[in-house]
Amino acid sequence: MKLKPELIWIKSNQHKQKDIDAYNNLVASDKYYRPVFHLAPPNGLMNDPNGLLFKDGVHHIHYQWSPLQPYHGFKHWLYVTTSDFVNYHDHGESIIPDHPKEAGGAFSGSAYDFGDKVKIYYTGNNEDGNGNVIEEVQIAADFVNGKIINKEVVVENDFERFTAHVRDPKIFEYQGKKYLVFGAQCRDTKKGGLVFYEMQTPEKFTYFKTLTSSLNVDYGHMWECPNLDPLEDKILFMISSEGWFKNDDKYELNSTRNVVYTAIKEFDFENNKLKEEFEMVTMDYGYDFYAPQTYWVDKKLVLLAWFGNVDVQYPTDQFAWHSIMTIPRELSWNKNVLVQKPLAEYCKNILTNKTKKTVTEIKDKQVMHLKFELVGDLEIKISNDKNEFMNIKFDSKEISMDRTHQSEPVDSTCEAPRYAIRKIDKQFVEMFIDRSSIEMFADDYQTIFTSRFFIRDWNKIEFSKEINVEISDVNR
Repeated sequence: MKLKPELIWIKSNQHKQKDIDAYNNLVASDKYYRPVFHLAPPNGLMNDPNGLLFKDGVHHIHYQWSPLQPYHGFKHWLYVTTSDFVNYHDHGESIIPDHPKEAGGAFSGSAYDFGDKVKIYYTGNNEDGNGNVIEEVQIAADFVNGKIINKEVVVENDFERFTAHVRDPKIFEYQGKKYLVFGAQCRDTKKGGLVFYEMQTPEKFTYFKTLTSSLNVDYGHMWECPNLDPLEDKILFMISSEGWFKNDDKYELNSTRNVVYTAIKEFDFENNKLKEEFEMVTMDYGYDFYAPQTYWVDKKLVLLAWFGNVDVQYPTDQFAWHSIMTIPRELSWNKNVLVQKPLAEYCKNILTNKTKKTVTEIKDKQVMHLKFELVGDLEIKISNDKNEFMNIKFDSKEISMDRTHQSEPVDSTCEAPRYAIRKIDKQFVEMFIDRSSIEMFADDYQTIFTSRFFIRDWNKIEFSKEINVEISDVNR
C-alpha cells in the first residue's frame, strides 16, 4: 500500500475511527502471512522491543509502533504482558509522544527495577520534518500500574562530543556503580561509540566516558541498541550497527544493518577503549533480525529482538502491518561463541501434541515446531503448488538460506542468499515456523537464521533424505 503522508505523523489518539477501522480491516484480510504465535502489531509498523522486565512472574514487553501504516513514522510504544507466552494482555499505548523533546517520536529504551520503583529510560527524538534527526535526548519516566508517567529529560544532547545521534539507553552495573549507557555517533570521527553516564540518582546522571574499539575497528557510524550484560565469566556486548559491512565476506555483515557481539573481561576506562576479546561478529545469519534487547528472567539472560530490519518493506504492507517479534531466547557462552536457545519455560508452555516421525515430507501444516538430529548434508524446501519456495541447505562446510524464489519479493537491497560456516557435523537443529517466518537454531544453537518468507498458500516441507523429526503444535 502507498504511504499517506497526512496520516504518518498523527498521534494514535488523534486518528479518526473510520481510518482505524479501515486499516484494521486490511489486517484482518491477511490470510497468507499473519502469524499465529509471534507477537505482531494490531496495525502499522512494529519495531524494537523496549522496556523489557520480568517481575513477580510477569513478562512486561513494550515495543515501538507507528500507527496504522506499515512505515516508519511517529513512534509510540505499545505494551503487553504475559506470564506464559501463551496468553497475552494487551494494554495499548504505554507511550504516546507528547513531551516537547519527543516531538519526532519515542525511540528505544529499557526498564530498570530499583526495588522500590521501576524506571523507564528511553530516547526522545526530534526531526526536521524531512526525516533528519536534529536532536536526541535521554528521558526518564516512572512505570506505575502499567503506565509510563512523569517524563523528564535526564541527559541532554552534548553537541560538543556527539552529533544528533545519541540513543537507546540502558542501566548497566559495573564495579559497584550504575551507569546509563547508550550508543552515539562521535562528533570528531563520525563513528560510533558507547557512552557512559554515571548515575547519581535515578533521575540524575553525569558524563563519564565514551568507549570505542580497542582493535582499531570502527564498527560503523552509529551503535544502536547497545546491550551490556554480565554473562558467566565475561560481559556480553552487542550492538545493532549502522554502516558496518563486509562486502567481500559471504558470511559476515550482509544486512542493511547488522547485529554483532563480542566478549569483554574488563573495560579500559583509562584509554577510553572497550578492550573487547575479539572483533565483533554476526549474531544472526538470517534476513530479518535487529535491535535485540536483553533482560533477566530469574537467573537467565533472555533476549527478544525485532523480527525485521531497517530499510526493508514487506509484502504484508498490502495488509497494513509490518514485522513481528522473535521468540524469547536464553543466552550462554561456548567459549567465545554465543549460544542462543529458545527459552525453556517458553517451550514448556507453548509446545503441545509432540510426536516423533520419520519423514521426507510434511504437508498441509503452516504452524509448527521441528527438532531433529542431523548428520551430513540436508536440503529443506518450503513450497506451494506453484513451486514458489524457500531453500535451506546444510553441506559439509556451510549452512545457507535462500528466499529469492518466494511468491512476493521483499523490498530490500540485501536479498541474496545467506550463508554461515557450519561449526558441527552431528548437531541438533530446531525450527519454529509460523506461516511467514522461520527461526532456525543450528550447530547446537550456535548458528541462528531468523527470517521472514512470503510464499502464498505454502503447503509442503520437503527433506532431501529421511529425517527422524520431533513435530509439535504451537499453543496460542
